[in-house]
Amino acid sequence: MHASIQQHTRPAAKPCQREHRSSPVHVTALAPVRRHQDRMLAKAADVNIRPTGDHHQLDSHHQQQPAASKCPFLAALPSPPPAQNMWWNRLQQLFNPGAYQAEALGPHDVVQASAQFGMPEMYVMGKAEYIKTVFSGENDGTTTVASNRIMAMRDLLGPQNLLQAPEPRHKYLRNLIMPAFTAEAIEKLVPRMETVLHRFLNNWADVGQVKAHDELRKMTFTFIMAVVMGRDYPENVVNHLGELYGTWASGLLGWPYIDLPFTRFGKAQRAKQELLDWFQGAVDEARADLAAGKSVPGILGGLVSAVDENGNSLTDAELGDNLLLILLAGHDTSSTTLTNTMANLQGHPHVFEKLQQEQRRLVAKHGTAITGSLLKEMVYADAVIRETLRLNNVVAGLMRKAAKDIEIGGYQIPEGTTLYLPLTHVALNDPRWVDDEPQTFKPERMMTPEGLKPGAQMPFGHGPRFCAGYAVAMAEMKVYLALLARGYDFQCDTNTEWVQEIGRKPKNGLPMKITSKLAQQSCLFCLSSSRSLNQTTHSWHRGRSHRT
Repeated sequence: MHASIQQHTRPAAKPCQREHRSSPVHVTALAPVRRHQDRMLAKAADVNIRPTGDHHQLDSHHQQQPAASKCPFLAALPSPPPAQNMWWNRLQQLFNPGAYQAEALGPHDVVQASAQFGMPEMYVMGKAEYIKTVFSGENDGTTTVASNRIMAMRDLLGPQNLLQAPEPRHKYLRNLIMPAFTAEAIEKLVPRMETVLHRFLNNWADVGQVKAHDELRKMTFTFIMAVVMGRDYPENVVNHLGELYGTWASGLLGWPYIDLPFTRFGKAQRAKQELLDWFQGAVDEARADLAAGKSVPGILGGLVSAVDENGNSLTDAELGDNLLLILLAGHDTSSTTLTNTMANLQGHPHVFEKLQQEQRRLVAKHGTAITGSLLKEMVYADAVIRETLRLNNVVAGLMRKAAKDIEIGGYQIPEGTTLYLPLTHVALNDPRWVDDEPQTFKPERMMTPEGLKPGAQMPFGHGPRFCAGYAVAMAEMKVYLALLARGYDFQCDTNTEWVQEIGRKPKNGLPMKITSKLAQQSCLFCLSSSRSLNQTTHSWHRGRSHRT
């Protein structure tokens, strides 16, 4: 039965066409569908078999069946089998999402997880094509944003950002925001990227040893603040805002999400308000500058100056919510990915050598300036980043909701059903790599014809919700790798446990010794000069003694 369901795939979720169900023409047209449904129903019991025994107390322990579809054809389809993990392991969804996703799905492509620990009942979509169908469903109204009760994102991120806003408001906001993220706009940001990142690398080399994870977080936060606001801020201001940001971001995993002064979630709410108040001051100043005919740099300048065809601009609430989202996307995604990249490079030194070779070739061709066009030619660096994201997806999973009765993978999905999209699981089980050491870090796979396709990887989303700041994050990470490969050597202590926060974090902070090649060359030059001077002095003394 399960094999027959796996083979029954469709290009898109199919809503029930209730208005046609009494038409004899459509009944005839649906005959093949009915025959398929009959075959599925004949074996439906096999799909929903529950293992018995104390060690197989599956998630169906407290499971409630959702209301059946009102459409008779969809109602005839089976519901997904129960999640295959113990029901009390539901909190793994937050704190060990990769393991939860694999265990919940087991051998199935779709399972039904019951409501546990304040988290909603949901259908887990275990195939990339199903996830893409759900993402794309927002275009035709078959799916929509979920309530996100799991991580209380609506409260912490705010309802006006691109991640949360439902259609058609989402499309309206995206049209206003996207001009700030065009290729031309990002090209202008590259010099500032290089300046900020180079400063941090030099500082680390001066110190000699740092905690890579902590320092990469500081670096990416300083960077994203500089490019978003279009200016540099004093270190004490950046540090204070960084602390507020860290408190706010930690609340995204602040289960059980109780808003009290001493809880992570409560502290996050207050940090969020302080951040919004600070952003409001910057927005007011930017609007005053625009009114005075002055230009406003950075992404903020693009956002406050954006207007629609009727002359309307983004509201204060929309600006605040989306500035928070840009910080989250541009800071945590980049710092977590770069932390994992450094660990991967430590374990695969030949990969770092190839990055160095790529930079030597590009410098010989274009000179030392890092530009947007040069970033496009960094194909191996691009492969390193994408391979890191394949193995360590920062966003482990997302949620959507069925906006109407639909069918996915041969199962009925009633209207209102929460749909969980396990991005980590599908990336690690990408059919392209099942026979090519899928657990091994191999950037070269990303440079093959198959690897150049998206496949089952969706680290930045898919469809209408594809991350608006994707190009900024990729540019930042490429600039960092270019500078690292050109001018530094490093060693990281990767002997540590990795824990789940927003992405994987090393418990030891990933201690890193880093040295500047320029400093090494200077030392060698000084040593060489000293030896030459000594030899000259010695010869002079010998000559003088001989003359005497």
